[in-house]
Amino acid sequence: MIILTKYLCFFPNDFLCFAWVLLSTKKYQYNFSRSRSNSSRHRRPDGHQRGRSSRHGSDYVDSSLSRSSVASHFATPPIDVGDFENWVNILAKVDQSEDVEYAREKYKSFLQRYPNCYGFWQKYAEYEKKMGNIGEAKKVWEQGILSIPLSIDLWLGYLSDVKSIKTFPPESLREVYDKAIDIAGEEYQSDRLWLEAIGFERAIYIDQLCKQTGKADCRRIGVLFDRLLSTPTLHAQSHLERYVQYLNTVEPHLLLSDREYDDILRMTCKALGKSADELMHQVQLSYICQPTENGMLNIVAEPGEGTYPITVNSTQHDPTALQFMRTEIIARRNEIFLKNMEECKLRSAFELNIKRPYFHVKPLDYPQLVNWMAYLDFEIGQNNEKRVSVLFDRCLIPCALYEEFWIKYARWSWKITKSRTKTRDIYKKAKTHCPTSMNLALSEAGFEESMDNFDAALRILDSFRQEYPGYVLLELRYLGTLRRKWDNEKHPPATDYVVNQYESLIKDSQSSPNLHSFYSLKLARYQSKAKSNPSLAQKVLKKAMTIDPFNLQLYSQYVDVAYSSDSMTETDVIRAFDVALESNLRLEDRIRFSQRKLDYLEELGSNIHAIEDHRDYHYHLLGQLPDSVTIRTRFVNDPSRATLVQQAMPPQQAMVYTPQMQPPTMNMMPMMQMQPPMAFVNQAPPAVQLTLIEPTTSTM
Repeated sequence: MIILTKYLCFFPNDFLCFAWVLLSTKKYQYNFSRSRSNSSRHRRPDGHQRGRSSRHGSDYVDSSLSRSSVASHFATPPIDVGDFENWVNILAKVDQSEDVEYAREKYKSFLQRYPNCYGFWQKYAEYEKKMGNIGEAKKVWEQGILSIPLSIDLWLGYLSDVKSIKTFPPESLREVYDKAIDIAGEEYQSDRLWLEAIGFERAIYIDQLCKQTGKADCRRIGVLFDRLLSTPTLHAQSHLERYVQYLNTVEPHLLLSDREYDDILRMTCKALGKSADELMHQVQLSYICQPTENGMLNIVAEPGEGTYPITVNSTQHDPTALQFMRTEIIARRNEIFLKNMEECKLRSAFELNIKRPYFHVKPLDYPQLVNWMAYLDFEIGQNNEKRVSVLFDRCLIPCALYEEFWIKYARWSWKITKSRTKTRDIYKKAKTHCPTSMNLALSEAGFEESMDNFDAALRILDSFRQEYPGYVLLELRYLGTLRRKWDNEKHPPATDYVVNQYESLIKDSQSSPNLHSFYSLKLARYQSKAKSNPSLAQKVLKKAMTIDPFNLQLYSQYVDVAYSSDSMTETDVIRAFDVALESNLRLEDRIRFSQRKLDYLEELGSNIHAIEDHRDYHYHLLGQLPDSVTIRTRFVNDPSRATLVQQAMPPQQAMVYTPQMQPPTMNMMPMMQMQPPMAFVNQAPPAVQLTLIEPTTSTM
């Protein structure tokens, strides 16, 4: 209740619904799609079942008792925390080992299982550096970046190592910075990366200035600042001040693009009433240069060992013009900055609720999962494909073990980008983190089938059911995909193969009556609809009744097959009802079937004698029902109970509506108690009075 109260302000409507479902349906929070059986067919060939967490049911549960809810939307990830902690202890000892091959084996094995642990990519790279393997360390950084492209720490560690290589050319290093900004610049905590890139460009500018190459300008710094000022980041509020500080140290023509500079210069000339030549003059500037470790030159304040002076020709603006131009530049950037701050404000509530942005095997608490899902929905609504993609990649670092987010990402990616390669890559990464997820297998197979790639879909399903046998829904999807494939290809024996597969499933599940009945229901429906053979469908159901004689669904389906089939006669329908009425079902269930049969005879029956005979039988059943039991059915009261003596009618009282607030309940609404017959004034009572307890809709 504390959690519900705390987060009620963020989700006032949907969260209330979830809250009550969570509290009132704890008993029924079981996801039918994750059930699997224990029959011989549903075990691994070696006879062992793979260990699973509590998120997967071990036994088949009747779908009528299983109700999915909001509370079961995020399941507990199937992870062994002890296994992770054991690996951490192993790697702590590996760092002290001199056996490089042994260390590599352990690091690779761990990172293959947990590729989102950026800290261990760093440790692995540092270990290789410590052992003198600079080239291997560089490869480790690159592998880590490929696994977690949004990790700012990995990018900065990689760039730091690359910059320490004296032979690494500055242009190549600039390409690495550009790639890092393009990939991870939209990450909310990417401020350090942006500032590192700006610092690198400043070092390039100073080096060119000291070498007097004639190419010295800092326009790339201006471009980076302009992009940063329009990107929502954690420290976005401080970047405009940094820009202003840097602007005050350089001449505008060195920082701005030619187009913007010419535009502002024209405005300045017009405002001051002077020409451009009057506002600029040439000067000579003196600096003290010093070589750095990577071979670039830097400007220092005081001369020292290895330093030397240089003189640089430069263009400077008139102080009044310079002040006017800088004011205009800042005003333009301020508009971009304010718009970006609005974007930051929209996302601030979501960002504040992210308590664990890094990966860990421990499950996330429910409010954080809800926050991530809501954040994704918000960003998708903004229709900025780049930001949505980055947010998904961010989300799938801490939420990597939750199949729901991978499925959402893959479906969004295919819908927006229509890129098969990217969507398949998402599913590939998802299976690394959630290898036991049946829902991922279903989603991936559905994606392939949607492109008529039936063979790939079947391979995915078959591979998963071989590795993790026992999922009922997976078996049904496999048969459904195969049926649709053959229907698409006009393959003649498709129906026969499907029937054989169903029969095999039924045969192998005889030790589990519920599962046997489940497959029997599916086969009966297939026989009735796909093969138009209701008689064979009823035969399947009747055989299942011998194994599971109290399964209400079997009898209901048996009646429905006869009721809905055009080839079945009235006699066939009546016989189907009689099978249920002659069974060992509960009295209440037989009364329901009896009522349905009576309705059928009244509406469609051709023999009045059959109607009257069954009416007597129905009375007989009702007479066996205890007075304390009420059921959802409609029946005729015993005529002897009709009141023949005139009763004084009580005075009518004004009805006052008093609302009563009651908590919602997932239980069935209680039935109205049967009322005594009304007394009739100034008229003869009817021979038989009908009392309607509750209209019945056929749900069996």
